[in-house]
Amino acid sequence: MEDPSLKFQMIVQNEARLDRDRALVAFMRARIAERAEAADKHEHLLLVGVQRVLDAFDAQFEHAAQAQRADGVPEYADALGWSLRCTAFAAFSGHPDFRMDFKP
Repeated sequence: MEDPSLKFQMIVQNEARLDRDRALVAFMRARIAERAEAADKHEHLLLVGVQRVLDAFDAQFEHAAQAQRADGVPEYADALGWSLRCTAFAAFSGHPDFRMDFKP
C-alpha cells in the first residue's frame, strides 16, 4: 500500500513544477516580445528558434506532468523545459521578473 503522505508530497511537488513551468512560459514569451522589437537579423533568428522550443514545450508540459513515467526517464517536455530554463538563466537572469526557480 502506498504511503498517503508520500503521495501527497508528490502531488504538491508536481503542482509546484507546473506553476513554475506556466510562469516560465509567460516570462519567456514576454522577454521574446521585448527583444523582438529591437532585434537585428541574427538575434531575430535566435528568438525564432527559442520561440519554437517554447511553443513545443507549452503544448506538452502539462500533459507530460500528468503522465509521469514510472521508469524515471525524462520525457521530451522535461528536456525542453530544462533547455528553456538554461536559456532563461543565461539570457534573462538579471531581469527583475526572473524567478530563482527558473534556474536549471
